[in-house]
Amino acid sequence: MPHVTPLHADDPQRVGRYRLTGRIAGIPADGLAYFAGAHDGVAVLPAYGSVYLGSTPDGGEVAVKLLDGDWNGAARDRFTAEAKAASRVAPFCAAQILSAGFEGHQAYLVSEYVAGPSLEEFVAEEGPWEGRDLMALAIGTATGLAAIHQAGLVHGDFGPEHVVLGAQGPRVVGFGITPPYGPATPAADLRAWVHTVLYAAAGETADPEDPEDLDLLPEPLRTLAVRCIFAETGGQPTARSIVLELLGDENPPAGVLGEGMRRAARAAVGPLAPPDEDLAPPPGAAKRRVRAVWWVAGAAACLLAIAAAVLFVRHQGSPSSDAAKSPASDGPAAASPSAGPPTSTVTVPAALAGTWSGQITQTSQTSPTSPADVFQAQMTLAAGANPGSVHYSGASFSCTGRLTPVSDSSGTVTLDQAIVHGPCAGGVVTLSPGPGNTARFRFKGKEGPMATGTLTKS
Repeated sequence: MPHVTPLHADDPQRVGRYRLTGRIAGIPADGLAYFAGAHDGVAVLPAYGSVYLGSTPDGGEVAVKLLDGDWNGAARDRFTAEAKAASRVAPFCAAQILSAGFEGHQAYLVSEYVAGPSLEEFVAEEGPWEGRDLMALAIGTATGLAAIHQAGLVHGDFGPEHVVLGAQGPRVVGFGITPPYGPATPAADLRAWVHTVLYAAAGETADPEDPEDLDLLPEPLRTLAVRCIFAETGGQPTARSIVLELLGDENPPAGVLGEGMRRAARAAVGPLAPPDEDLAPPPGAAKRRVRAVWWVAGAAACLLAIAAAVLFVRHQGSPSSDAAKSPASDGPAAASPSAGPPTSTVTVPAALAGTWSGQITQTSQTSPTSPADVFQAQMTLAAGANPGSVHYSGASFSCTGRLTPVSDSSGTVTLDQAIVHGPCAGGVVTLSPGPGNTARFRFKGKEGPMATGTLTKS
């Protein structure tokens, strides 16, 4: 399990703008999925280093990876370019890369820190996964790989130790910044995905080329596994096509990755939203997870009751009078599945349903003449009255919020934003259709500056 141990005497105290608070054990520190050096006919070597828990200036937690290597001019340039590409990985079931740089003779990567046990440890303690829990795990891990591949990268070292079971569902971690080099390819990632899902189903390492082991997987997982392992080069499925097939929906309203993340929430280990009816387990299923999460059930029920009561009271008054602060003190986060309180009677227009992402700009909170703050936003909305979600992320923070529709006028929807995680503040979000596949985004809180931008539908 990824857990934090004290810093060693010779460990650095700071890296860049991040204060190091401990070592993260349980995540392999070698082969951190960055391949230093050129790749066009030149040997490519994995980078090695250590993983630390870091603290951002505003108190958020991040994972900081220090990478040893021969960081000459060409290697530095490649690292910088690939880190920039990695920061564009959509935060759907994949821990987000937040920043990168150099500290002395080492390069460093800063990523979202996901608290929770690794799949490897959880299976060792709780045993095999089955039924719809297994399906949710398969969907989540395939969604994380699809997000990585969509950015032109591969994981390169995927396995049960690189899946963390967080409070919002499984997250793929440790992918670093690996473009396809040599044996590190999308097809290799998917073969590793089969090994990982089969490991969860068997409760131990299993052989995907053994028909008896493969029979542990229900359909369509078994057929997809066979295609990933045995298909001729070029004939393997893609991670995105795997997610689509597992979802059983060619055009999910929240987008492929957004819906994949929503379905994967069932595989969370920790407080999570009540599952949808279509995800409810059959009688006797999911006993594997009961022991691990019973202690949060009472707290979750209490929190949901409080959230519902607060929402009821808030909506007795004018929605506009309840706007709070700015959406973010620094940055974005991944769109996460909406959870919890009762739905609104106001509906989201079908044209605005789906997953939207893009860059938004917020006037500096310190001075109108200071440079504006720029960060990423990801929003997931479903047509109808169901709550949606928004995720903000930046170089040093991430926040997740719940979006409840409060008005719909001429195709423009206004949503109440309530932050459920991170240092951001609540307020009112307005989304209006734009030209092509875009929408205009605007946020306004009771305090703090306005944020605006253009989002694109995934």
